[in-house]
Amino acid sequence: MKIEDGWTESADGNRLFWRRHTPDAEPRAVLLVVHGLAEHSGRYLHVLDHFANADFDCWACDYRGHGQSPGLRVHVRHFDEFLTDLAAVRRLVREAQPNLPFFLVGHSQGGLIVLREALTHPDGLEGIVVSSPFLGMHPDAAPSAPLHMVANIVSTFAPKLMFSKVAEPSALSRDPKVPEAYIADPLVSTTVSARWFTSVMAAHTDTHARASTLSVPALIMQSGDDRITDPAATRSWVADAPSDLVDYVEWEGLYHEMFNEPEKEQVFERVEAWLDERLSEPIASSR
Repeated sequence: MKIEDGWTESADGNRLFWRRHTPDAEPRAVLLVVHGLAEHSGRYLHVLDHFANADFDCWACDYRGHGQSPGLRVHVRHFDEFLTDLAAVRRLVREAQPNLPFFLVGHSQGGLIVLREALTHPDGLEGIVVSSPFLGMHPDAAPSAPLHMVANIVSTFAPKLMFSKVAEPSALSRDPKVPEAYIADPLVSTTVSARWFTSVMAAHTDTHARASTLSVPALIMQSGDDRITDPAATRSWVADAPSDLVDYVEWEGLYHEMFNEPEKEQVFERVEAWLDERLSEPIASSR
């Protein structure tokens, strides 16, 4: 395959780092992978490789304040600033591949971003795939009530004040090499801003309220033993979304990062089967 990387710019001037893995064969469709909270696209190289080897043109990017893209680490004034970044990369991908079916793939916070993108800008999307979407914090990872109250207050008066993340790296995967690499990764952030916190809480509420307006096919996958995002929140969102558009899969026993679990090949196979189903539908080319 051909491997490339480069830079583009969002509408409000943020420089964004992107990656592309292109198959040797003619690609069947485009996948744009959106990473999770405080991490970066480099943690998804194996995902890009897998699907490029299955003849998908695979892209990923670091959105603002993450990975190689500049900006205060894990800080936004409004959560949908992440959608501004995604729009810039979508344009870049479409310039390179104007005719192929287009799918978004998002994990955790990236799953929340992808869901909001599908609800807000569905045109040109053949479908979306999300894993362990950040639709709510698991009780084990949620801040205490006093800290929650402090963050709400500080968000107004000192929005860039940083708080330590709560989630334990050991909750990412049952493969011990994954949390070890995560801890050693210099591009992984260890703090989040007060304004990010209140913004993501508002995004949770709004995304749940809009679940019934989904208009593109979606594969929603949740790790059953997730202790970072809340499986109950994902089930609730799916229950409110159009049943004819959503395929829901819960992976019993898997931790948060299903793409990094020992069973990841089974997860990849399920995603590929769903993509094949979408690509075989006559309506797909005209969506």
